[in-house]
Amino acid sequence: MSMIILTALLACSPLTVGDEPTAPVASQPLPWVMDISIAKELARKEGKDILINFTGSDWCGWCKRLDGEVFSVPSFHESAGKQYIYLYLDFPRSEQAKAKVVDEDLNSKSREELRVNGFPTVILADSQMRPYARTGYQEGGPEKYLEHIAELRSSGEKIKALLSAKEEEQQGLLAGAFGVLAEHELLGYPGFKKFLDMASKSGDQKLVKMVAQHRARSGLMALMNSEKQDFPALVKFLKDHPELQGSEVLNALWLSHGWLHESGEKEVAIQFLNRMLADPLLEGNEQGQRMIGAALKRLDEDPEAGAGHDHDGDGVPDH
Repeated sequence: MSMIILTALLACSPLTVGDEPTAPVASQPLPWVMDISIAKELARKEGKDILINFTGSDWCGWCKRLDGEVFSVPSFHESAGKQYIYLYLDFPRSEQAKAKVVDEDLNSKSREELRVNGFPTVILADSQMRPYARTGYQEGGPEKYLEHIAELRSSGEKIKALLSAKEEEQQGLLAGAFGVLAEHELLGYPGFKKFLDMASKSGDQKLVKMVAQHRARSGLMALMNSEKQDFPALVKFLKDHPELQGSEVLNALWLSHGWLHESGEKEVAIQFLNRMLADPLLEGNEQGQRMIGAALKRLDEDPEAGAGHDHDGDGVPDH
């Protein structure tokens, strides 16, 4: 099951699931490259990084808004164009738009490797397309967005230094870069497996803990993306890993609370919703807080919640 339930409210890269924002009219499109190999070659020749825009051009309102508010404003390109080649990886729905996609399979492979679960997702990467930052839609127009990606680029220098260092020097740089990799959910990138192994064997308890959290999160992703949702296993996983936070955990908690409600496990459903409210991603997110608050109210007002439901029709509540 795809993780789409709360992304629009809780993640920096919204996947729209209801009403989408009105997109402003684009004034001057960026010189996007749609071929991955060409983007890497241009970046290598020009000594630039790559700004990768994972988008749904013909259906995603937040993608259109990011394009209209930021990417299509000339002042953005005047500054960012000095540092980045722009790579446009589109996942459209119409046949007309699909016909413009250069390599659908390669785009999907990149999406999988970079663990892109929402649109728009913007990845900053070096000329070899090794990622060092992740973001998405941000309010404030081109000036704010330029400031934002400048900060990301600055923190990403730790990752770039690690990648360019000699093998004997990498251990000393690992601690500084690893936190950035974890923060931007880049530890799952196949090219960084070496650093996961180094961290797990480093003896640094902070790094070891981050590796464990990453592997637990990977297990959650596998449960969430399974063809048939195994809710008992998902609920058990969330109970066994109370320390996990982040957008994918919020999606899992939200999905599970609905199943728990239907299954008559009102108290656990309430615990999961309150756990969501305690997640730092909800801080300042009034819309998300209202939605979860409304779910808590519905549970409180439902006289059957917690009483148990007879799913198998034998006349006896299953819980």
